Amino acid sequence: MTERAWRFIDSGSMGGADNMALDEAMLEAHAAGEIPPTLRVYRWRPPAVSLGRFQEVESSVDVSACRRLGVEVVRRPTGGRAILHTEDEVTFSLVVSAARLGATGVMGAYRALAPGIIHALRLLGLEARLVERTGPASSPAPVQDPACFAAKARCDLAVGAAKLIGSAQVQRRGFLLQQNSLPLRIDLKQWRQVFRREESPPEAVGLYEAARRRIPYGEIAECLRLGFSHSLGVSLADCSLSEAEVGRVGDLMAKATVVGRGAPAQAAQAPAHRGH
Repeated sequence: MTERAWRFIDSGSMGGADNMALDEAMLEAHAAGEIPPTLRVYRWRPPAVSLGRFQEVESSVDVSACRRLGVEVVRRPTGGRAILHTEDEVTFSLVVSAARLGATGVMGAYRALAPGIIHALRLLGLEARLVERTGPASSPAPVQDPACFAAKARCDLAVGAAKLIGSAQVQRRGFLLQQNSLPLRIDLKQWRQVFRREESPPEAVGLYEAARRRIPYGEIAECLRLGFSHSLGVSLADCSLSEAEVGRVGDLMAKATVVGRGAPAQAAQAPAHRGH
């Protein structure tokens, strides 16, 4: 592939450990020179909570409730706070070198990638901006709140005053992985079931509410492809996973798993019912 040829992978719905392992496998394969820069778009089935790389488990999520509800708990290779991922979300990740972005440091990389997201949202009819913060978060949510979308971070993509996209990043030897969460809607009832947090409402909004319409997954994925292609001046061709990536996933899944997937308690009591 040429310098301007990137991969675009639409993985559809996968489990939490699969998704986290695949993102990390992409980073490792790109750093090893085995694959070009890549944009991957995906969803989550069954639902899962992803924790930031350094986030404590017991103080952040109700592990017993997650097991009962059949919610996986996984650890991201990136930092940040916890996110409850369901099929009411579109997640997208990118692997690329900082040198190729012409970026220095974590915030430099966020700034380099933000225009692609902003352009994608503009194609969906929304005007968003990167909100940079150098000091403490200004959100009224308690400092200890474990939920990503309950707190303002230094790299938020916001529509109006509300956070729309949460992003987290890790850099290794000049190569980076950025993971981005775009909730289609925010369900506080689901939050109460899994997060250990107070009842303060988040300053966040889902895509459907912000856009005032239900937007199909395929349209969102295509706008993300067009947004990054436009902002970075690259072509994003449909591709499949490489053998190098697939070969890494198995070992990385074990690393990512905190609470493995399992049937919800109600499903175990009623064998005829299939869970998510």
